[in-house]
Amino acid sequence: MTARAARQHAVSAQVTPIEDGFLVPPGHPGAGEVTPSRFVMLPVPGVEHSPQYFRYSAALQGDPRAFEFFVLIATPGGDPSAAPGALPHLERAFPSATVALLLDARTGWARASASALEDAGRKDLAAGCVAAVLAGASWDESDPILVALDEENFAVSLVHESERWHAVIRAQTAPP
Repeated sequence: MTARAARQHAVSAQVTPIEDGFLVPPGHPGAGEVTPSRFVMLPVPGVEHSPQYFRYSAALQGDPRAFEFFVLIATPGGDPSAAPGALPHLERAFPSATVALLLDARTGWARASASALEDAGRKDLAAGCVAAVLAGASWDESDPILVALDEENFAVSLVHESERWHAVIRAQTAPP
């Protein structure tokens, strides 16, 4: 079975939140601290603005390897350069992590772009993390949440269980 044929089936994954907060320059007041609202002020060298981020660990069901993901908020209404400008600095500070920019979102749908991904499974996981941001941070209860990630489309069904999300991720042939 080819990798493409295998991706036509749904995959199950565990998406576990690590933290969320704001990227800040080192030396920024509060850098390295956690606010009373439990936002982490994560110092990243080179960052000039403070985009919001969500950090996850995600693994395909049955795979012992977990991967680290950051989802940076780059939706309309904020500083348009904050998240894209932080991207190269975040990738240097966390070279093993995959970074996704959440470019647009509404109830049940998101459009994102991900940094270079080495295998198809990580793109599935990135889509699961983007959907988890909508479900967790926006209280989006849509099922599924449709995610347009670069040139690929996914339908992600999420169930929250014990501090993590169980995700069923299906590749879609048509744009959401």
